[in-house]
Amino acid sequence: MRRVTVVVALMSVLVAVTACGDDPGAEPDTSAATVTTRATTPTTTPVVDTSSPASETQPTTTPTTEPFPSRDVLNYLQDMQGIAVRVGELVLDMRAANNDWDNRSESGVTYAQTEARLVDIEVRALALRDDIGLIEPPPDRGLPVEHQTAWVALGQMADAATDALAGLRSPDTGERRRAALAEFLVAYERFAGAFDRIVQIIGRGAEVSLPTTGTTVAETTTTTEAETTTTTGGDATTTTEAGTTTTTEGDTTTTTEADTTTTTEGDTGGQSSVPPAPDIEYQVVEEGDSSVEGAVRIWLTVQVEAGTTKSELGQLGERLGFEYRLSDEYQALAIYFVHFPEGIDTLGTWIHAPYGEWNRADEVDRGDYSEHQIGNHTVEKDWGLLPTDAQMNLYRRYLEYRDGQDGSVAEEELIAQAAAEFGVDVEEIDAAIAAWEAWLAG
Repeated sequence: MRRVTVVVALMSVLVAVTACGDDPGAEPDTSAATVTTRATTPTTTPVVDTSSPASETQPTTTPTTEPFPSRDVLNYLQDMQGIAVRVGELVLDMRAANNDWDNRSESGVTYAQTEARLVDIEVRALALRDDIGLIEPPPDRGLPVEHQTAWVALGQMADAATDALAGLRSPDTGERRRAALAEFLVAYERFAGAFDRIVQIIGRGAEVSLPTTGTTVAETTTTTEAETTTTTGGDATTTTEAGTTTTTEGDTTTTTEADTTTTTEGDTGGQSSVPPAPDIEYQVVEEGDSSVEGAVRIWLTVQVEAGTTKSELGQLGERLGFEYRLSDEYQALAIYFVHFPEGIDTLGTWIHAPYGEWNRADEVDRGDYSEHQIGNHTVEKDWGLLPTDAQMNLYRRYLEYRDGQDGSVAEEELIAQAAAEFGVDVEEIDAAIAAWEAWLAG
């Protein structure tokens, strides 16, 4: 899969760029520095004031002098939320792979397919174990203790994922694999408990809802996702249907009915599961804050790979919106989609705002998404018009050359001078410029 997980570094919680006002006609300044992580209606663009660089003065990180949660604490929360999103996906995939194999007469999955799925799960579990080890918890309010618990739990999940794969490959009738699944789910519950306590300590990010398993540490009541859940306790294996609540004490499992949570387009803030990211490569290359009094408004420029469809852009918008709501609790989010960063929003814009309108952000309270709607103004781009890499390189060289001149030379003469400087024909620069303009218009 070519998915690029940018969740770990994608949320810059305290970007402090002062807004120009509520005029949506200005485009974001693409000269701003590229960031690792964190869009316009067909006729409107959020106002971006780049006269005040984001957070030039770094606040102190001393817990005793800086209000809690500090910047370091919020950055740590973002990192852990990114880990939690990936863990949630991993658990869903582990459950699905085992359930499909246990019910292969109905699901139709083959041994080779199941083995490939468990190999992928093992690789991702090991990567999560390594990634959480690179995150340094702040020394505030017991966070190191909870972080250590989460880290150990991810290590146990990784070990269990390895054992589940070995169990599939073993000659037994599934006992080892099911036992490993039980260990995996119990370790996951330990991680989920530690993550919940981290969220409670910091007091932010409670919107994250990790999938439930029906497996408990001590006694826990959980609600399953829209998949079947296999719970193993001792020698007994019980499979519950979606929309049920499973409580486990020791080796005894009981199942009761449970309520289900549905998500509508206008209320994505209450989402109980992580929206899937499309199978495309992407990167948040710029992030800005166009907030006005009473409204937190964030905009992003997101670069995607060639061939990305309008449907995939919409799916990516929903995923990024979910991720940014975890800590920023925006009132409006706009995403400009591009392939070349110079294009501003050549692939269109995705907006999540009250009633789908950027300029109505101040009509709702921060964190209330009940009136939010999605304005998907992305486009189905004609990728046949995409300039070649050589054309883009030449076009960028020409722009750099042109920007270095005093502006007194006519365009035609300037192109001739640049061609001589680069050792290329004038026609090559003309063709590169024409290719870029056709891409913008197409």
